[in-house]
Amino acid sequence: MTYPSDSYPVARSINRKVIMHVGPTNSGKTHMALRALAAARVGLYAGPLRLLAHEIWDRLNKGQIVPLGMEPDADSEPDTTSSADLPDEGGSRPTVRKEGKSKYARECNLLTGEEFRIVSDNAGLMSCTVEMMTTAQVFDVAVVDEIQMIADPDRGFAWTNAVLGLAAQELHLCGEETAVPIIQSILKETGDELIINRYERLTPLVVQETSLEGDFSQIQKGDCLVTFSRNSIFALKRKVEESTGLRCAVAYGRLPPEIRAEQAALFNDPDSGYDVMVGSDAIGMGLNLKIKRVVFEALHKFDGISERSLSISQIKQIAGRAGRYGLHGEPGGFATTLNADDLPKLHAALSVPADPLPMALLSPVGSWYERVIPALPLDSGLMTMFDVTSFIAKVPQPYRAISPRRLPEITRFIETHVGDLTLEEKMLVVNAPVSWTDPISLDFLAQLCRLHRNQIRVSVYEALRVTPFMRVLTEVEDMMTGDHDSPLTAPSKSLPPLESMHKALVLYLWLSGRNGAAYYQYDEAFSLKERTERALEWSLHRMSWGEEGQDNGHFGLKKGSQEDRIDYRRTKKVDERKDSDRLDAVARARRLEKLA
Repeated sequence: MTYPSDSYPVARSINRKVIMHVGPTNSGKTHMALRALAAARVGLYAGPLRLLAHEIWDRLNKGQIVPLGMEPDADSEPDTTSSADLPDEGGSRPTVRKEGKSKYARECNLLTGEEFRIVSDNAGLMSCTVEMMTTAQVFDVAVVDEIQMIADPDRGFAWTNAVLGLAAQELHLCGEETAVPIIQSILKETGDELIINRYERLTPLVVQETSLEGDFSQIQKGDCLVTFSRNSIFALKRKVEESTGLRCAVAYGRLPPEIRAEQAALFNDPDSGYDVMVGSDAIGMGLNLKIKRVVFEALHKFDGISERSLSISQIKQIAGRAGRYGLHGEPGGFATTLNADDLPKLHAALSVPADPLPMALLSPVGSWYERVIPALPLDSGLMTMFDVTSFIAKVPQPYRAISPRRLPEITRFIETHVGDLTLEEKMLVVNAPVSWTDPISLDFLAQLCRLHRNQIRVSVYEALRVTPFMRVLTEVEDMMTGDHDSPLTAPSKSLPPLESMHKALVLYLWLSGRNGAAYYQYDEAFSLKERTERALEWSLHRMSWGEEGQDNGHFGLKKGSQEDRIDYRRTKKVDERKDSDRLDAVARARRLEKLA
Protein backbone atom coordinates (compact mmCIF):
# COMPACT_ATOMS: atom_id res chain seq x y z
CA MET A 1 0.00 0.00 0.00
CA THR A 2 3.05 2.26 0.03
CA TYR A 3 2.78 2.74 -3.75
CA PRO A 4 -0.96 2.52 -4.51
CA SER A 5 -0.64 3.49 -8.18
CA ASP A 6 1.54 0.44 -8.87
CA SER A 7 -1.52 -1.78 -8.35
CA TYR A 8 -2.88 -0.63 -11.73
CA PRO A 9 -0.40 -1.67 -14.45
CA VAL A 10 -2.80 -1.08 -17.36
CA ALA A 11 -3.40 2.54 -16.38
CA ARG A 12 0.35 3.07 -15.78
CA SER A 13 1.11 1.79 -19.28
CA ILE A 14 -0.59 4.76 -20.98
CA ASN A 15 -0.19 8.55 -20.82
CA ARG A 16 -3.52 9.80 -19.55
CA LYS A 17 -4.98 13.28 -19.96
CA VAL A 18 -7.05 14.01 -16.85
CA ILE A 19 -9.63 16.79 -17.19
CA MET A 20 -11.35 18.06 -14.06
CA HIS A 21 -14.73 19.81 -14.38
CA VAL A 22 -15.37 21.49 -11.04
CA GLY A 23 -18.00 23.87 -9.74
CA PRO A 24 -21.01 24.24 -7.45
CA THR A 25 -24.35 22.48 -7.89
CA ASN A 26 -26.20 23.73 -10.97
CA SER A 27 -23.09 24.90 -12.81
CA GLY A 28 -23.34 22.51 -15.80
CA LYS A 29 -20.01 20.87 -14.98
CA THR A 30 -20.76 17.40 -16.42
CA HIS A 31 -21.88 18.67 -19.82
CA MET A 32 -18.69 18.57 -21.86
CA ALA A 33 -17.59 15.32 -20.24
CA LEU A 34 -20.78 13.55 -21.34
CA ARG A 35 -20.48 14.92 -24.87
CA ALA A 36 -16.89 13.64 -25.04
CA LEU A 37 -18.13 10.24 -23.86
CA ALA A 38 -20.85 10.18 -26.53
CA ALA A 39 -18.15 10.79 -29.17
CA ALA A 40 -15.83 8.05 -27.92
CA ARG A 41 -15.35 4.72 -29.70
CA VAL A 42 -14.89 2.95 -26.36
CA GLY A 43 -15.97 4.73 -23.19
CA LEU A 44 -17.23 4.47 -19.63
CA TYR A 45 -19.44 6.52 -17.29
CA ALA A 46 -19.02 5.78 -13.57
CA GLY A 47 -21.38 7.51 -11.14
CA PRO A 48 -22.32 7.35 -7.47
CA LEU A 49 -25.90 6.13 -7.90
CA ARG A 50 -27.70 3.54 -9.96
CA LEU A 51 -30.24 6.20 -10.97
CA LEU A 52 -27.52 8.38 -12.50
CA ALA A 53 -25.91 5.41 -14.26
CA HIS A 54 -29.34 4.43 -15.59
CA GLU A 55 -30.04 7.96 -16.85
CA ILE A 56 -26.77 8.17 -18.79
CA TRP A 57 -27.38 4.67 -20.22
CA ASP A 58 -30.86 5.74 -21.30
CA ARG A 59 -29.77 9.01 -22.92
CA LEU A 60 -26.83 7.54 -24.82
CA ASN A 61 -28.93 4.72 -26.29
CA LYS A 62 -31.70 7.12 -27.33
CA GLY A 63 -29.37 9.69 -28.87
CA GLN A 64 -30.29 12.52 -26.49
CA ILE A 65 -26.66 13.62 -26.00
CA VAL A 66 -25.06 15.22 -29.07
CA PRO A 67 -21.50 13.85 -29.39
CA LEU A 68 -18.64 16.34 -29.22
CA GLY A 69 -17.67 17.37 -32.75
CA MET A 70 -21.20 17.01 -34.15
CA GLU A 71 -23.37 20.04 -34.81
CA PRO A 72 -26.78 19.77 -33.05
CA ASP A 73 -29.81 19.90 -35.33
CA ALA A 74 -32.27 22.77 -34.96
CA ASP A 75 -35.26 20.55 -34.27
CA SER A 76 -35.38 19.87 -30.56
CA GLU A 77 -36.11 21.32 -27.16
CA PRO A 78 -33.50 21.19 -24.39
CA ASP A 79 -33.98 18.51 -21.75
CA THR A 80 -34.52 20.00 -18.30
CA THR A 81 -35.28 16.67 -16.59
CA SER A 82 -31.70 15.47 -16.21
CA SER A 83 -30.34 14.59 -12.77
CA ALA A 84 -26.80 15.20 -14.05
CA ASP A 85 -25.33 18.69 -13.73
CA LEU A 86 -26.04 20.05 -17.21
CA PRO A 87 -26.24 23.67 -18.46
CA ASP A 88 -29.34 25.72 -19.12
CA GLU A 89 -29.45 25.57 -22.91
CA GLY A 90 -31.66 28.07 -24.63
CA GLY A 91 -32.39 28.25 -28.33
CA SER A 92 -33.32 25.49 -30.73
CA ARG A 93 -29.98 23.66 -30.94
CA PRO A 94 -29.52 22.01 -27.53
CA THR A 95 -26.73 19.49 -27.11
CA VAL A 96 -28.77 17.57 -24.53
CA ARG A 97 -32.06 17.00 -26.28
CA LYS A 98 -35.54 16.29 -24.98
CA GLU A 99 -36.10 13.87 -27.85
CA GLY A 100 -33.45 11.46 -29.05
CA LYS A 101 -32.23 11.11 -32.62
CA SER A 102 -30.77 7.98 -34.19
CA LYS A 103 -27.71 9.70 -35.64
CA TYR A 104 -26.59 10.67 -32.11
CA ALA A 105 -27.46 7.30 -30.54
CA ARG A 106 -24.69 5.11 -29.13
CA GLU A 107 -25.02 1.51 -28.00
CA CYS A 108 -24.38 1.48 -24.25
CA ASN A 109 -24.69 -1.27 -21.64
CA LEU A 110 -25.60 -0.74 -17.98
CA LEU A 111 -23.87 -2.42 -15.04
CA THR A 112 -24.74 -1.74 -11.41
CA GLY A 113 -24.37 -3.77 -8.26
CA GLU A 114 -27.68 -5.55 -8.81
CA GLU A 115 -28.59 -5.07 -12.45
CA PHE A 116 -27.33 -5.71 -15.97
CA ARG A 117 -28.93 -4.14 -19.02
CA ILE A 118 -27.12 -5.46 -22.05
CA VAL A 119 -28.07 -3.78 -25.32
CA SER A 120 -25.26 -5.46 -27.27
CA ASP A 121 -22.31 -7.68 -26.47
CA ASN A 122 -20.30 -5.38 -28.76
CA ALA A 123 -21.50 -2.05 -27.33
CA GLY A 124 -18.65 0.46 -27.19
CA LEU A 125 -19.96 2.31 -24.15
CA MET A 126 -20.73 1.26 -20.58
CA SER A 127 -22.57 3.14 -17.85
CA CYS A 128 -22.04 1.85 -14.32
CA THR A 129 -21.88 2.64 -10.64
CA VAL A 130 -18.32 3.50 -9.65
CA GLU A 131 -17.80 0.27 -7.68
CA MET A 132 -18.54 -1.76 -10.83
CA MET A 133 -16.06 -0.11 -13.21
CA THR A 134 -13.21 -2.15 -14.66
CA THR A 135 -9.53 -1.22 -14.56
CA ALA A 136 -8.53 -4.00 -16.99
CA GLN A 137 -9.80 -2.36 -20.19
CA VAL A 138 -8.40 0.62 -22.10
CA PHE A 139 -10.97 3.34 -22.88
CA ASP A 140 -10.82 6.33 -25.17
CA VAL A 141 -12.87 8.37 -22.68
CA ALA A 142 -13.98 7.70 -19.10
CA VAL A 143 -16.17 9.99 -16.99
CA VAL A 144 -16.19 9.77 -13.18
CA ASP A 145 -18.96 11.77 -11.50
CA GLU A 146 -19.02 13.38 -8.02
CA ILE A 147 -15.24 13.10 -7.58
CA GLN A 148 -15.44 14.76 -4.13
CA MET A 149 -16.73 11.41 -2.83
CA ILE A 150 -13.11 10.20 -2.90
CA ALA A 151 -13.04 11.21 0.79
CA ASP A 152 -16.33 9.50 1.72
CA PRO A 153 -15.68 7.17 4.70
CA ASP A 154 -17.85 4.37 3.31
CA ARG A 155 -17.30 4.47 -0.45
CA GLY A 156 -14.34 6.78 -1.08
CA PHE A 157 -12.02 3.91 -1.96
CA ALA A 158 -14.00 3.31 -5.18
CA TRP A 159 -13.24 6.85 -6.41
CA THR A 160 -9.58 6.41 -5.48
CA ASN A 161 -9.55 3.20 -7.54
CA ALA A 162 -11.08 5.11 -10.43
CA VAL A 163 -8.54 7.96 -10.33
CA LEU A 164 -5.58 5.60 -10.03
CA GLY A 165 -6.84 2.70 -12.10
CA LEU A 166 -9.06 3.77 -14.99
CA ALA A 167 -7.04 3.18 -18.14
CA ALA A 168 -8.48 6.01 -20.23
CA GLN A 169 -6.70 8.15 -22.78
CA GLU A 170 -8.96 10.97 -21.57
CA LEU A 171 -10.27 10.80 -18.01
CA HIS A 172 -12.93 13.35 -17.01
CA LEU A 173 -13.49 13.96 -13.27
CA CYS A 174 -16.62 15.96 -12.42
CA GLY A 175 -17.42 17.38 -8.99
CA GLU A 176 -16.62 20.02 -6.42
CA GLU A 177 -13.64 22.39 -6.23
CA THR A 178 -12.73 20.82 -2.87
CA ALA A 179 -11.34 17.75 -4.68
CA VAL A 180 -8.74 19.64 -6.74
CA PRO A 181 -5.78 19.54 -4.27
CA ILE A 182 -6.22 15.80 -3.63
CA ILE A 183 -6.31 15.00 -7.35
CA GLN A 184 -3.26 17.18 -7.98
CA SER A 185 -1.36 15.28 -5.28
CA ILE A 186 -2.38 11.86 -6.64
CA LEU A 187 -1.46 12.73 -10.22
CA LYS A 188 2.02 13.86 -9.19
CA GLU A 189 2.58 10.20 -8.36
CA THR A 190 1.10 8.86 -11.61
CA GLY A 191 2.68 11.48 -13.89
CA ASP A 192 -0.57 12.12 -15.80
CA GLU A 193 -1.38 15.48 -17.39
CA LEU A 194 -4.01 17.52 -15.51
CA ILE A 195 -6.34 20.19 -16.94
CA ILE A 196 -8.80 21.99 -14.63
CA ASN A 197 -11.98 23.56 -16.00
CA ARG A 198 -13.91 25.66 -13.48
CA TYR A 199 -17.62 26.50 -13.76
CA GLU A 200 -19.84 29.06 -12.06
CA ARG A 201 -23.41 28.50 -10.92
CA LEU A 202 -25.84 29.11 -13.79
CA THR A 203 -28.45 30.89 -11.66
CA PRO A 204 -28.04 32.90 -8.42
CA LEU A 205 -28.69 31.42 -4.97
CA VAL A 206 -30.02 33.88 -2.38
CA VAL A 207 -30.18 33.27 1.38
CA GLN A 208 -33.34 34.92 2.66
CA GLU A 209 -33.12 37.53 5.41
CA THR A 210 -35.63 35.80 7.69
CA SER A 211 -36.40 32.25 8.71
CA LEU A 212 -39.89 30.74 8.82
CA GLU A 213 -39.89 31.23 12.62
CA GLY A 214 -41.22 27.68 13.02
CA ASP A 215 -44.42 28.58 11.14
CA PHE A 216 -45.30 25.73 8.75
CA SER A 217 -48.05 27.80 7.16
CA GLN A 218 -45.27 29.79 5.43
CA ILE A 219 -44.28 26.75 3.35
CA GLN A 220 -45.08 27.51 -0.30
CA LYS A 221 -45.40 25.66 -3.61
CA GLY A 222 -41.94 24.74 -4.89
CA ASP A 223 -40.41 24.50 -1.41
CA CYS A 224 -38.23 21.62 -0.25
CA LEU A 225 -38.16 21.14 3.53
CA VAL A 226 -34.96 19.29 4.53
CA THR A 227 -34.64 17.18 7.66
CA PHE A 228 -32.45 14.23 8.56
CA SER A 229 -34.44 11.35 9.98
CA ARG A 230 -37.18 9.20 8.55
CA ASN A 231 -39.52 9.91 11.48
CA SER A 232 -38.98 13.66 11.12
CA ILE A 233 -39.77 13.50 7.41
CA PHE A 234 -43.22 12.01 7.97
CA ALA A 235 -43.92 14.22 10.99
CA LEU A 236 -43.06 17.33 8.98
CA LYS A 237 -45.00 16.06 5.98
CA ARG A 238 -48.11 15.83 8.15
CA LYS A 239 -47.57 19.27 9.71
CA VAL A 240 -47.13 20.91 6.29
CA GLU A 241 -50.16 19.21 4.80
CA GLU A 242 -52.34 20.12 7.79
CA SER A 243 -51.05 23.73 7.93
CA THR A 244 -51.13 24.56 4.22
CA GLY A 245 -53.39 22.07 2.45
CA LEU A 246 -50.48 21.35 0.09
CA ARG A 247 -49.53 17.73 -0.52
CA CYS A 248 -45.92 16.63 0.02
CA ALA A 249 -43.73 14.18 -1.84
CA VAL A 250 -40.89 12.59 0.15
CA ALA A 251 -37.30 11.45 -0.49
CA TYR A 252 -34.95 9.84 2.02
CA GLY A 253 -32.08 7.38 2.09
CA ARG A 254 -33.94 4.16 3.04
CA LEU A 255 -36.42 4.73 0.25
CA PRO A 256 -35.43 2.75 -2.88
CA PRO A 257 -33.95 4.98 -5.58
CA GLU A 258 -36.75 4.02 -7.99
CA ILE A 259 -39.32 5.39 -5.55
CA ARG A 260 -37.27 8.53 -4.89
CA ALA A 261 -37.30 9.17 -8.64
CA GLU A 262 -41.09 8.68 -8.78
CA GLN A 263 -41.60 11.04 -5.84
CA ALA A 264 -39.37 13.59 -7.59
CA ALA A 265 -41.48 13.23 -10.74
CA LEU A 266 -44.65 13.93 -8.72
CA PHE A 267 -43.09 17.04 -7.19
CA ASN A 268 -41.89 18.27 -10.61
CA ASP A 269 -45.25 17.70 -12.33
CA PRO A 270 -47.34 20.89 -11.92
CA ASP A 271 -50.53 18.88 -12.39
CA SER A 272 -49.84 16.09 -9.86
CA GLY A 273 -51.03 18.00 -6.81
CA TYR A 274 -47.72 17.38 -5.00
CA ASP A 275 -46.38 20.90 -4.56
CA VAL A 276 -43.85 20.47 -1.70
CA MET A 277 -40.91 18.09 -1.20
CA VAL A 278 -39.93 16.88 2.28
CA GLY A 279 -36.59 15.10 2.14
CA SER A 280 -33.26 14.27 3.69
CA ASP A 281 -29.81 14.96 2.26
CA ALA A 282 -30.78 12.32 -0.33
CA ILE A 283 -32.06 15.27 -2.40
CA GLY A 284 -28.48 16.50 -2.80
CA MET A 285 -27.47 13.97 -5.45
CA GLY A 286 -29.08 11.95 -8.22
CA LEU A 287 -32.50 13.60 -8.33
CA ASN A 288 -33.78 16.25 -10.71
CA LEU A 289 -35.90 18.53 -8.53
CA LYS A 290 -37.53 21.78 -9.61
CA ILE A 291 -37.04 23.42 -6.24
CA LYS A 292 -37.65 27.15 -5.78
CA ARG A 293 -36.60 27.33 -2.11
CA VAL A 294 -34.74 24.99 0.23
CA VAL A 295 -35.81 25.24 3.89
CA PHE A 296 -33.50 23.56 6.44
CA GLU A 297 -35.36 22.12 9.44
CA ALA A 298 -31.95 21.75 11.12
CA LEU A 299 -28.25 22.00 10.24
CA HIS A 300 -27.17 18.85 12.07
CA LYS A 301 -27.84 15.14 11.63
CA PHE A 302 -27.29 11.78 13.26
CA ASP A 303 -24.72 9.89 11.15
CA GLY A 304 -25.45 6.45 12.61
CA ILE A 305 -22.97 6.92 15.44
CA SER A 306 -23.37 10.45 16.80
CA GLU A 307 -25.12 13.78 16.20
CA ARG A 308 -22.94 16.14 14.18
CA SER A 309 -23.20 19.43 12.31
CA LEU A 310 -23.47 19.39 8.54
CA SER A 311 -20.25 20.24 6.73
CA ILE A 312 -20.00 23.38 4.65
CA SER A 313 -19.83 21.17 1.55
CA GLN A 314 -23.05 19.34 2.51
CA ILE A 315 -24.89 22.60 3.20
CA LYS A 316 -23.76 24.03 -0.14
CA GLN A 317 -24.77 20.93 -2.06
CA ILE A 318 -28.24 20.74 -0.48
CA ALA A 319 -28.97 24.48 -0.69
CA GLY A 320 -27.65 24.51 -4.25
CA ARG A 321 -30.57 22.35 -5.38
CA ALA A 322 -32.76 25.47 -5.30
CA GLY A 323 -33.44 27.37 -8.50
CA ARG A 324 -32.35 24.80 -11.05
CA TYR A 325 -32.49 26.32 -14.54
CA GLY A 326 -34.71 29.15 -13.20
CA LEU A 327 -37.71 26.87 -13.65
CA HIS A 328 -40.02 28.91 -11.44
CA GLY A 329 -40.51 31.96 -13.64
CA GLU A 330 -37.58 33.89 -12.21
CA PRO A 331 -33.85 33.21 -12.26
CA GLY A 332 -32.20 31.67 -9.25
CA GLY A 333 -33.27 30.00 -6.06
CA PHE A 334 -33.58 30.71 -2.36
CA ALA A 335 -32.53 29.10 0.91
CA THR A 336 -33.62 29.66 4.48
CA THR A 337 -34.19 27.82 7.75
CA LEU A 338 -37.26 26.75 9.68
CA ASN A 339 -35.89 28.19 12.93
CA ALA A 340 -34.27 31.58 13.49
CA ASP A 341 -31.28 30.21 15.42
CA ASP A 342 -30.02 28.33 12.34
CA LEU A 343 -30.19 31.21 9.86
CA PRO A 344 -26.83 32.84 10.79
CA LYS A 345 -25.13 29.44 10.41
CA LEU A 346 -26.65 29.04 6.94
CA HIS A 347 -25.47 32.53 5.91
CA ALA A 348 -21.97 31.76 7.18
CA ALA A 349 -21.76 28.33 5.48
CA LEU A 350 -22.80 29.68 2.08
CA SER A 351 -20.52 32.71 2.24
CA VAL A 352 -17.22 30.85 2.67
CA PRO A 353 -15.50 28.25 0.48
CA ALA A 354 -15.54 24.68 1.68
CA ASP A 355 -12.27 23.26 3.00
CA PRO A 356 -10.25 21.06 0.61
CA LEU A 357 -10.75 17.33 1.06
CA PRO A 358 -8.38 15.96 3.72
CA MET A 359 -7.60 12.57 2.14
CA ALA A 360 -8.30 9.92 -0.47
CA LEU A 361 -9.48 6.60 0.90
CA LEU A 362 -7.89 3.23 0.17
CA SER A 363 -9.43 -0.13 0.99
CA PRO A 364 -7.24 -3.25 1.30
CA VAL A 365 -8.09 -5.92 -1.28
CA GLY A 366 -8.48 -9.62 -0.62
CA SER A 367 -4.97 -10.53 -1.79
CA TRP A 368 -3.45 -8.28 0.90
CA TYR A 369 -5.46 -10.05 3.62
CA GLU A 370 -4.31 -13.40 2.26
CA ARG A 371 -0.69 -12.29 2.75
CA VAL A 372 -1.37 -11.30 6.38
CA ILE A 373 -3.25 -14.45 7.45
CA PRO A 374 -0.22 -16.83 7.53
CA ALA A 375 1.45 -14.54 10.08
CA LEU A 376 -1.49 -14.66 12.51
CA PRO A 377 -2.13 -17.20 15.31
CA LEU A 378 -4.38 -20.04 14.17
CA ASP A 379 -7.26 -18.97 16.43
CA SER A 380 -7.29 -15.36 15.19
CA GLY A 381 -10.67 -13.95 14.29
CA LEU A 382 -11.69 -11.92 11.27
CA MET A 383 -11.48 -8.68 13.25
CA THR A 384 -7.81 -9.37 13.99
CA MET A 385 -7.12 -9.84 10.28
CA PHE A 386 -8.64 -6.44 9.47
CA ASP A 387 -6.91 -4.68 12.37
CA VAL A 388 -3.46 -6.10 11.61
CA THR A 389 -3.71 -5.33 7.89
CA SER A 390 -4.60 -1.68 8.59
CA PHE A 391 -1.98 -1.39 11.36
CA ILE A 392 0.99 -2.62 9.34
CA ALA A 393 0.04 -0.84 6.10
CA LYS A 394 2.50 1.91 5.20
CA VAL A 395 0.14 4.35 3.50
CA PRO A 396 1.59 7.62 2.14
CA GLN A 397 -0.12 11.00 2.04
CA PRO A 398 -2.72 11.90 0.80
CA TYR A 399 -4.13 8.39 1.26
CA ARG A 400 -5.67 6.76 4.28
CA ALA A 401 -6.47 3.05 4.61
CA ILE A 402 -9.95 2.24 5.86
CA SER A 403 -12.05 -0.74 6.84
CA PRO A 404 -15.88 -0.88 6.84
CA ARG A 405 -17.35 1.50 9.44
CA ARG A 406 -19.45 -1.22 11.11
CA LEU A 407 -16.62 -3.73 11.14
CA PRO A 408 -17.28 -5.06 14.68
CA GLU A 409 -20.92 -5.87 13.83
CA ILE A 410 -19.94 -7.35 10.47
CA THR A 411 -17.22 -9.61 11.86
CA ARG A 412 -19.43 -10.70 14.77
CA PHE A 413 -22.17 -11.68 12.30
CA ILE A 414 -19.75 -13.58 10.06
CA GLU A 415 -18.16 -15.50 12.91
CA THR A 416 -21.59 -16.37 14.31
CA HIS A 417 -23.35 -17.37 11.10
CA VAL A 418 -20.82 -18.02 8.34
CA GLY A 419 -17.60 -18.86 10.14
CA ASP A 420 -17.04 -21.98 8.05
CA LEU A 421 -17.07 -20.22 4.66
CA THR A 422 -13.92 -19.46 2.69
CA LEU A 423 -12.20 -16.09 3.00
CA GLU A 424 -13.45 -15.17 -0.46
CA GLU A 425 -17.04 -15.95 0.57
CA LYS A 426 -16.63 -14.01 3.83
CA MET A 427 -15.29 -10.97 1.98
CA LEU A 428 -18.35 -11.16 -0.29
CA VAL A 429 -20.50 -10.76 2.84
CA VAL A 430 -18.29 -7.91 4.14
CA ASN A 431 -18.73 -5.95 0.91
CA ALA A 432 -22.41 -6.77 0.34
CA PRO A 433 -25.09 -4.03 0.50
CA VAL A 434 -26.50 -5.09 3.88
CA SER A 435 -28.49 -3.09 6.44
CA TRP A 436 -26.35 -4.06 9.43
CA THR A 437 -28.68 -2.31 11.89
CA ASP A 438 -31.84 -4.09 10.69
CA PRO A 439 -32.38 -7.41 12.56
CA ILE A 440 -34.81 -8.79 9.97
CA SER A 441 -32.39 -8.03 7.13
CA LEU A 442 -29.67 -9.85 9.07
CA ASP A 443 -31.97 -12.85 9.51
CA PHE A 444 -32.42 -12.86 5.73
CA LEU A 445 -28.65 -12.70 5.15
CA ALA A 446 -28.05 -15.52 7.64
CA GLN A 447 -30.64 -17.63 5.81
CA LEU A 448 -28.93 -16.93 2.47
CA CYS A 449 -25.61 -18.10 3.91
CA ARG A 450 -27.17 -21.24 5.45
CA LEU A 451 -28.86 -22.19 2.19
CA HIS A 452 -25.68 -21.59 0.23
CA ARG A 453 -23.64 -23.70 2.65
CA ASN A 454 -26.15 -26.56 2.83
CA GLN A 455 -27.75 -26.60 -0.63
CA ILE A 456 -25.38 -24.55 -2.82
CA ARG A 457 -28.31 -23.21 -4.90
CA VAL A 458 -30.28 -20.51 -3.07
CA SER A 459 -33.98 -19.92 -3.77
CA VAL A 460 -35.07 -16.34 -3.08
CA TYR A 461 -38.48 -17.55 -1.93
CA GLU A 462 -36.97 -20.00 0.53
CA ALA A 463 -34.68 -17.29 1.88
CA LEU A 464 -37.65 -14.92 2.39
CA ARG A 465 -39.45 -17.46 4.60
CA VAL A 466 -37.53 -16.30 7.69
CA THR A 467 -38.95 -12.77 7.26
CA PRO A 468 -42.48 -11.28 7.30
CA PHE A 469 -41.82 -9.61 3.96
CA MET A 470 -44.01 -11.73 1.67
CA ARG A 471 -46.96 -11.50 4.09
CA VAL A 472 -46.68 -7.69 4.24
CA LEU A 473 -46.33 -7.40 0.47
CA THR A 474 -49.39 -9.58 -0.12
CA GLU A 475 -51.47 -7.59 2.38
CA VAL A 476 -50.55 -4.29 0.75
CA GLU A 477 -51.27 -5.66 -2.73
CA ASP A 478 -54.70 -6.79 -1.48
CA MET A 479 -55.36 -3.23 -0.26
CA MET A 480 -54.15 -1.83 -3.58
CA THR A 481 -56.66 -3.89 -5.56
CA GLY A 482 -59.67 -3.85 -3.27
CA ASP A 483 -59.85 -2.55 0.25
CA HIS A 484 -59.55 1.22 -0.14
CA ASP A 485 -61.29 1.72 3.22
CA SER A 486 -58.34 0.32 5.18
CA PRO A 487 -57.21 2.66 8.00
CA LEU A 488 -54.56 5.15 6.96
CA THR A 489 -52.21 3.77 9.62
CA ALA A 490 -51.84 0.52 7.64
CA PRO A 491 -49.70 2.00 4.84
CA SER A 492 -47.45 3.77 7.37
CA LYS A 493 -46.88 0.49 9.22
CA SER A 494 -46.12 -1.32 5.99
CA LEU A 495 -43.38 1.09 4.87
CA PRO A 496 -40.50 -0.15 7.10
CA PRO A 497 -40.89 -3.87 6.18
CA LEU A 498 -41.36 -3.01 2.50
CA GLU A 499 -38.19 -0.87 2.57
CA SER A 500 -36.34 -3.76 4.23
CA MET A 501 -37.75 -6.22 1.69
CA HIS A 502 -36.48 -4.07 -1.16
CA LYS A 503 -32.99 -3.99 0.36
CA ALA A 504 -33.11 -7.77 0.85
CA LEU A 505 -34.00 -8.30 -2.81
CA VAL A 506 -31.26 -5.89 -3.91
CA LEU A 507 -28.84 -7.97 -1.83
CA TYR A 508 -29.98 -11.18 -3.57
CA LEU A 509 -29.56 -9.52 -6.99
CA TRP A 510 -26.11 -8.25 -5.96
CA LEU A 511 -25.06 -11.78 -4.99
CA SER A 512 -26.58 -13.15 -8.18
CA GLY A 513 -24.38 -10.82 -10.21
CA ARG A 514 -21.31 -12.31 -8.52
CA ASN A 515 -22.37 -15.95 -8.26
CA GLY A 516 -25.25 -16.61 -10.63
CA ALA A 517 -24.91 -20.37 -10.31
CA ALA A 518 -25.74 -20.28 -6.59
CA TYR A 519 -28.12 -17.29 -6.52
CA TYR A 520 -29.93 -18.46 -9.62
CA GLN A 521 -33.38 -16.81 -9.34
CA TYR A 522 -32.39 -13.41 -10.71
CA ASP A 523 -35.59 -12.93 -12.74
CA GLU A 524 -37.82 -13.97 -9.83
CA ALA A 525 -36.02 -11.60 -7.43
CA PHE A 526 -36.21 -8.76 -9.95
CA SER A 527 -39.98 -9.32 -10.35
CA LEU A 528 -40.43 -9.26 -6.57
CA LYS A 529 -38.40 -6.04 -6.40
CA GLU A 530 -40.73 -4.36 -8.91
CA ARG A 531 -43.80 -5.54 -6.96
CA THR A 532 -42.27 -4.11 -3.78
CA GLU A 533 -41.63 -0.76 -5.47
CA ARG A 534 -45.27 -0.52 -6.58
CA ALA A 535 -46.43 -1.34 -3.05
CA LEU A 536 -44.11 1.29 -1.58
CA GLU A 537 -45.30 3.94 -4.01
CA TRP A 538 -48.93 3.16 -3.22
CA SER A 539 -48.28 3.26 0.54
CA LEU A 540 -46.59 6.67 0.29
CA HIS A 541 -49.50 8.02 -1.73
CA ARG A 542 -52.00 6.82 0.90
CA MET A 543 -50.02 8.63 3.59
CA SER A 544 -50.97 12.05 2.25
CA TRP A 545 -53.52 13.17 4.82
CA GLY A 546 -56.98 13.87 3.46
CA GLU A 547 -56.62 11.42 0.58
CA GLU A 548 -59.05 8.77 1.87
CA GLY A 549 -61.49 9.29 -0.97
CA GLN A 550 -58.94 9.09 -3.76
CA ASP A 551 -59.07 6.20 -6.19
CA ASN A 552 -55.56 4.84 -5.99
CA GLY A 553 -55.94 1.68 -7.99
CA HIS A 554 -53.89 3.18 -10.84
CA PHE A 555 -51.04 4.24 -8.61
CA GLY A 556 -47.58 2.72 -8.88
CA LEU A 557 -44.42 2.96 -10.91
CA LYS A 558 -45.04 4.20 -14.42
CA LYS A 559 -45.14 1.61 -17.16
CA GLY A 560 -44.79 2.00 -20.88
CA SER A 561 -42.16 4.71 -20.68
CA GLN A 562 -39.55 5.43 -23.34
CA GLU A 563 -37.19 3.16 -21.45
CA ASP A 564 -39.29 0.17 -22.53
CA ARG A 565 -38.43 0.85 -26.16
CA ILE A 566 -34.74 0.08 -25.63
CA ASP A 567 -34.13 -3.59 -26.39
CA TYR A 568 -31.90 -5.22 -23.80
CA ARG A 569 -31.53 -8.36 -21.76
CA ARG A 570 -31.06 -8.40 -18.01
CA THR A 571 -28.41 -11.08 -17.61
CA LYS A 572 -25.03 -11.82 -19.09
CA LYS A 573 -24.66 -14.81 -21.40
CA VAL A 574 -23.52 -17.77 -19.33
CA ASP A 575 -22.09 -21.15 -20.11
CA GLU A 576 -24.78 -23.39 -18.59
CA ARG A 577 -22.53 -26.43 -18.83
CA LYS A 578 -19.77 -24.61 -16.97
CA ASP A 579 -22.20 -23.62 -14.20
CA SER A 580 -23.48 -27.19 -13.96
CA ASP A 581 -19.96 -28.58 -13.71
CA ARG A 582 -19.13 -26.02 -11.05
CA LEU A 583 -22.12 -26.96 -8.91
CA ASP A 584 -21.38 -30.68 -9.24
CA ALA A 585 -17.76 -30.12 -8.25
CA VAL A 586 -18.73 -28.09 -5.18
CA ALA A 587 -21.27 -30.73 -4.13
CA ARG A 588 -18.69 -33.53 -4.46
CA ALA A 589 -16.11 -31.53 -2.51
CA ARG A 590 -18.55 -30.95 0.33
CA ARG A 591 -19.50 -34.64 0.47
CA LEU A 592 -15.81 -35.53 0.70
CA GLU A 593 -15.34 -32.90 3.40
CA LYS A 594 -18.12 -34.49 5.49
CA LEU A 595 -16.64 -37.98 5.03
CA ALA A 596 -13.26 -36.71 6.16
